Amino acid sequence: MKWSVPFIFLMVFETLGNYFAGLFGTLQNIFIAIFSLVIYGVANYFWLQALKDGSGLARGTVYFGVAVITFTALIGFAFYEEGITFVNVIGILTGTASLFLLSDNIKR
Repeated sequence: MKWSVPFIFLMVFETLGNYFAGLFGTLQNIFIAIFSLVIYGVANYFWLQALKDGSGLARGTVYFGVAVITFTALIGFAFYEEGITFVNVIGILTGTASLFLLSDNIKR
């Protein structure tokens, strides 16, 4: 799991990019938009590094998708007063279950 370290950095920078993108949506400041795009660029560097280190495109994309959905929903709820519905929670839990199903730890 050499790819897990760049993947963690990917999640951190993607989450920061989403936060600043939301902030741009609120404040309409072009510098915040540019900063957000730069952060997304850094996140994409770590995505490429995780792929190079063996995350696998399919598995890595599912892990990435579930993490981004979860963190973005939490950011929206915590910082932008967006609601999380019961259906959203079910979706996040289903996505989390998919992580387990895709993991290499399942006995076959």
